[in-house]
Amino acid sequence: MFDLKITNGLIIDGSGKAAFPGDIGIVKDKIVAIGDLSAQDSVETINANGNMVAPGFIDMHTHSDLSFKYDRRANSKLFSGVTTEVTGNCGICVAPVREENRQLLIDYLGTRLIGSIPVNLELPWTSFKEYVNWFDENPPSINLAPLLGQGVVRIAVMGFAKGMPNAAELKDMQQITDTAMSEGALGLSSGLVYLPGEYSSKEEIAELCKMMIPYQGIYSTHMRTESDGIMDAIDEALWIGGTAGVPVHISHLKLLSQNMLGKTDLVLERMAQAERSGIEVSYDIYPYTAGLTSLSACLPPWIFEGGVAKMIERLQDQSICSRIRKEIAEGLPGWQNFVKSAGGWGKFFVSSVRSEENKHLEGKFITEIGEMQGKDPYDAAFDLLIAENGRVQMNYYAMLEEDVMTFLRQPRAMIGSDAMSLSAEGIMSFGKPHPRAFGTPTRFLGRYVREKKILSFEEAVKKMTSLPAKRLGLKARGLIKEDYYADIVIFNPETVQDKATYVDPKQYSQGIENVIVNGQVVVDHGLQKDVYAGKVLGR
Repeated sequence: MFDLKITNGLIIDGSGKAAFPGDIGIVKDKIVAIGDLSAQDSVETINANGNMVAPGFIDMHTHSDLSFKYDRRANSKLFSGVTTEVTGNCGICVAPVREENRQLLIDYLGTRLIGSIPVNLELPWTSFKEYVNWFDENPPSINLAPLLGQGVVRIAVMGFAKGMPNAAELKDMQQITDTAMSEGALGLSSGLVYLPGEYSSKEEIAELCKMMIPYQGIYSTHMRTESDGIMDAIDEALWIGGTAGVPVHISHLKLLSQNMLGKTDLVLERMAQAERSGIEVSYDIYPYTAGLTSLSACLPPWIFEGGVAKMIERLQDQSICSRIRKEIAEGLPGWQNFVKSAGGWGKFFVSSVRSEENKHLEGKFITEIGEMQGKDPYDAAFDLLIAENGRVQMNYYAMLEEDVMTFLRQPRAMIGSDAMSLSAEGIMSFGKPHPRAFGTPTRFLGRYVREKKILSFEEAVKKMTSLPAKRLGLKARGLIKEDYYADIVIFNPETVQDKATYVDPKQYSQGIENVIVNGQVVVDHGLQKDVYAGKVLGR
């Protein structure tokens, strides 16, 4: 007898092959039978009513490292069909923690990771293993697949010190990396557009990546830039992977610079060259033309030297602010100049702040805020950062939809929201977030598969299931197959669609009928159950 049986489904097994009708039998957390199971008994049965039955979606790039700590329900991701979130991206994670630099890390996470969540951040762990154990004891509704953040490794050893590590510091960072990999990290991520990643050389990162070879980990990178210097940034990422002998995964691939729009062929050919030379390369992408970052990331990297408190102190010095204006306006090379590459402050609008007195600014462009306050946009941005102690999140318009569609079509592409798990109610309903937190997989399926027909449903599902599972080394995940874990989503191909918009982002997707995590029904005919079946999927 099965514990759970799914009947009358059109199965997309995640491999890319054509959908086929069939039933699925589940015992405990595993799929044990596929086919005509009409004669088999089951404790519980779900009638799929002809809808598509697929492996649960793996969100390849998220920042939900702490979302689950404050809200285990993971509403926004569940209602878009996600059963696993990959955390620890962009060089940012929440463990390990060195006691002497704990407050430095907490302040940093406030600007980079948790943004404007109205909480006093605490990290009740020190080692990577303690972090994993905490979530084993406090499981969320979906799975967590953690990467180790290179920036956090560097903070543990060097704080926000500039320059190359000495031999002892590098050895210390290598040991931290090796230990975290042995404790379950799936790879090492970098955020070279953020501090302290901006201070790190390719040689330093390659030495850390070499520690992953025994564990078959991947190097996942938010590259040095995604604008005018993107080709050099890609070369750096590929050099690191080739030198260390590890696969390279490029985070949220995009063309931001107005000078690079429409030049996807250059990027794709560079990746193809790398593959021909023996370097494994893949990437993730979100199906939107606007991005999100922290407002402080729009500033030159030197502003952050010494940590958040030093940044705020510098922003109160008019001579320093004049220097920042000049460097942004002139496009100082060597860093990701979001403002210049996107086309100016008129492309940036506030998605969330922490203080009540500035909540009325959410949803407004920086240029609008300047006009309201009688300031130029630079002063408006600087003053808002000071008022919010750096905790300001921004959406910005920069990309061409044609470029997004070209990148989505490629066989090496996977889907990642680049967003934390949020909610339409409770503590995780703050601000005006990017709609990708609520709609990434469903927008991909609705707009780009059903409406624009750039891919088949079978090809699209593969990008969100077996492809990321294989890249991460997740065993028995990502396929509907006997002896695989029962992470399953049932969706209506005619109605599946995102509803979240930039103006009204906190709207759950439609068309996701059922979500099953490790054999337990978490969403039942569109209604979420109070079930927490998620696991930490370490290596």
